[in-house]
Amino acid sequence: QRVRIASGTRRSLMRLSGLAKQALSLHRALLRVARDKAPETRVAISAQVRFEFERHRGLDSREDLQSIEFLLRQGRKQLEVLRSASSASVTAAPQLLKQP
Repeated sequence: QRVRIASGTRRSLMRLSGLAKQALSLHRALLRVARDKAPETRVAISAQVRFEFERHRGLDSREDLQSIEFLLRQGRKQLEVLRSASSASVTAAPQLLKQP
C-alpha cells in the first residue's frame, strides 16, 4: 500500500539545518509583524520580505555560512525596528528591509 502525503506535510518530513530553521523563523516573524501594520504598509513589507528571501534562496549553508549568518543578524535587527515602530511611522518600512 502506498501512503499519500499532502504537499504541506512533505515539508514537515524534510530535515532542515539549523540555519534553515532560523531563516524560516525570521521569515515568519517578519510576516507576522507586517500583519499588525496598516494595510498599505503590510502589503509593501510582505512583498519586500518575500523578495529578499527569494533573492537569497540559492545560498548554500556549507559554502556561504558567513553570508547567511550576516543576513540573519541583519534581518533580526530589521525585525526589531519593525516591532518597535508604530504603524504611522512605518511608511518607509520596505526601505528598512532592503539588503545592501
